[in-house]
Amino acid sequence: MIIVKKVGMVLRGNREFELSKELPNIGWRLRRKSFLSKWKKDPKQELLLSWTENGPDLSLKSHDLVTVLKSISSIIHPLIDVPVILPSPEGHTLSVHNIQVGSLRDLLYQTTPLQPFLKKYWDTSSHVYLPDQTMVYYIKQILYGLKFLHDNHIPYGHLHSGNVLVCDIESIKLTGIENSTLGLPSYYRSFLVQLGKKRIQSLNDADIYGFGHILYELTENEPLTRPSCEHFSQKTSLNLTKQMKNILAPSSSKLPMPNVNMIITNLKRVRLIDDQKDPSFFKCKIPAIVKEHYILIAEKCMSRIFEDQKKMTLEKRHKKIYKIIHDSEKLSEATQPKHFEFHSIQNNSLLENNNRSHSSSSNSTLTSTGSDTLSNNTAVNSSSLPSNPPPPPPPPPIPPTISPQVNQPDNRRMALLSSISSFDPTKLKKTTK
Repeated sequence: MIIVKKVGMVLRGNREFELSKELPNIGWRLRRKSFLSKWKKDPKQELLLSWTENGPDLSLKSHDLVTVLKSISSIIHPLIDVPVILPSPEGHTLSVHNIQVGSLRDLLYQTTPLQPFLKKYWDTSSHVYLPDQTMVYYIKQILYGLKFLHDNHIPYGHLHSGNVLVCDIESIKLTGIENSTLGLPSYYRSFLVQLGKKRIQSLNDADIYGFGHILYELTENEPLTRPSCEHFSQKTSLNLTKQMKNILAPSSSKLPMPNVNMIITNLKRVRLIDDQKDPSFFKCKIPAIVKEHYILIAEKCMSRIFEDQKKMTLEKRHKKIYKIIHDSEKLSEATQPKHFEFHSIQNNSLLENNNRSHSSSSNSTLTSTGSDTLSNNTAVNSSSLPSNPPPPPPPPPIPPTISPQVNQPDNRRMALLSSISSFDPTKLKKTTK
């Protein structure tokens, strides 16, 4: 409701256009709201009024933006749909376009242009073929419209089947030429980022790439839903496979993106386009300051695409590194667990044996101090004992399994310990005082 009030305030002082009703979700942009408008001089003629919020690629200040939009509105060309730009508050733009029959996409899907976007294009089974001669007409006019924009360095970058306005069965116009000036992202922006800088280096390359998608949609009877394509079914009699392979090649391909003049020459060579005088002789006088602004607009749009391409390249590299590290860890876990357990058990046994040897050595040192007194006592008392044969000594204790690095006690100490263990105090003779 707030946007409707703002649009009504803008049109309140306008004597040419009248607001009829809102058209919810007829396009794919979230930043753009559409309304049905009427021309006061001819109420039967319906117009499409668009309220657009400026996008993230906007590089001009408000007064420079007004200057460039005025220059765009002054373009006169039969293949370009020039919008009427109305004065609007800062940060927004109000433009008026002709509806005509609808877009090329509407014609292919057999829908009307004023329906919601998803309702119009969700069912690809309704996609139809156009006659070969009609496709030739449209292809030729799209190329010459692009040639006019590229020759005059007017930034576009928004070519797709939804921005090809169908006037009648044999004529079309390119619409949306103000989108780059308003900083709006392209319809195929995500694909442009995935293709990389080797394939997409300018807005002109983005236009040629959009033209390749239009060729695919016309000849394959369905839209291309991926960034590139190398195999084509060639469902029509038009020989356009070579052009589509050059335009829709993947990012790994070494083929350069062709320009519009190269495509026109190639199509003339295969006699899809005749040598009649093209309508690109129309010229528009562009002031020098506006040309500088056009350069800034194109650089700003491409700089953000290049930044996103770098981010995607780094993300792919990080994924590869992570995958290599993760795979190596899995391999090491699969091959080293038993080896690790063996060494851990061996180390634990060494520690236990060391502890035993230390405890035995400490016990031996403690008992060695009292061994002299005990031996003297046994010597004195043994003389008073009866001459009975001593009992057989017990079997020697099982030596602990110690590592070869630990030193075993000598034979004397073992004999002393065995004699102490075999000593029987009950056999001592009691003495009376």
